[in-house]
Amino acid sequence: MYRLLLVTDKPDIRGLYTSYPDWEAQGFEKPIVMSNAESGINQLINKHFDVVSWLLPIKEGKQMSTFIVKKPEIMGIETVRDPQMLHRELGYARRELLSRDVQRQQAQPDDLTRVMRSRFFCDLLRGESYTPAQIDEKLHMLGMSNVDPTRPVTVASFRLPQGDFFLSEVWQYGRDRLENALRNIFENTGSADYSCVMLMINPHHMRLLMVPLVDIARDDLYAAMVAHLEQCQTSLEQYFELTMNIRRMNAYDDLYALSAENFQRTAH
Repeated sequence: MYRLLLVTDKPDIRGLYTSYPDWEAQGFEKPIVMSNAESGINQLINKHFDVVSWLLPIKEGKQMSTFIVKKPEIMGIETVRDPQMLHRELGYARRELLSRDVQRQQAQPDDLTRVMRSRFFCDLLRGESYTPAQIDEKLHMLGMSNVDPTRPVTVASFRLPQGDFFLSEVWQYGRDRLENALRNIFENTGSADYSCVMLMINPHHMRLLMVPLVDIARDDLYAAMVAHLEQCQTSLEQYFELTMNIRRMNAYDDLYALSAENFQRTAH
């Protein structure tokens, strides 16, 4: 189901959108409705929306337009005043969104590109530092247009206390296959809103980076990491009879801040 945000100070339009009965049939959740630009922008910063529609006084309308221009992943549609026009606009938006989804699926990166993307993030987890310009260049070169380096990121460091024993005495398939098996657990987020990359330092020491693919508040991303690690712990116990000890979790304002901390750490 797609998500739509309506931002308008017009009571009749808000009433039409909230009472419209066919949202689900059109492939949308019931919309979130805000009455001014400030509250609308706050919603767009903190939550994921596929479509936004607004009708506001000139000054606030320009404020919304200026913000939306910087978010090409969010589709803007016309704000209407009658059910037939709303039905038409939603049908148009749904077709465009479905087309985008198909294009994304067809544009899946090849194996080499996936490896290079993982290597870039693993380098950050190892302590490599890059300038903001270098980060921007790497994201562009690797085709990661859905990764905004100004969004917050979260890093978790954790241990599997039995890791060495498990590798030598229980697991018979080698370190590489153990790493792949653990990667399948820790990198499978089950969500399109964020992605995870795992660095296996040794069989009992790992780091995990969570990168949002949509706008999300720093605290919300931190909470998502906590929930994800809880699910990972359940999977570890179920499939490997392993336990996990989280040593620390750090939330950063953005990828630049993570890289800057790496630089400060290595400079001393």
